Amino acid sequence: MAATQRTPGSGPNYGNVPVIASGVIAGFVAVTTAVVSTGGATNTFRWELGLAAGCIAFIVCLLTFLLMIMAAKPNPESLGRGSGVNRRFGAVPGAEDKDPEDPRGTAPR
Repeated sequence: MAATQRTPGSGPNYGNVPVIASGVIAGFVAVTTAVVSTGGATNTFRWELGLAAGCIAFIVCLLTFLLMIMAAKPNPESLGRGSGVNRRFGAVPGAEDKDPEDPRGTAPR
């Protein structure tokens, strides 16, 4: 299997985390549904309802996680510099603010 190449700005690599998290949630839903739907110790265990609920929960959770991953977009670097009087958080008032894009300070104000 060929490894996929990622570009530097494409965001984090989540690996198998969405699949594992969906599986854990689906397992919990399956066991809970099977136990609760049994309705007492004298009735038969309802494993088919638990299996159906677990499959549905797995698909819904996986799609939700993948949708959140696709919708995520990292913030651009320009948002961290600010644009007002205090261009950086914690800057000393009245001190010369150095632009990180122009380290010599030759840009006109």
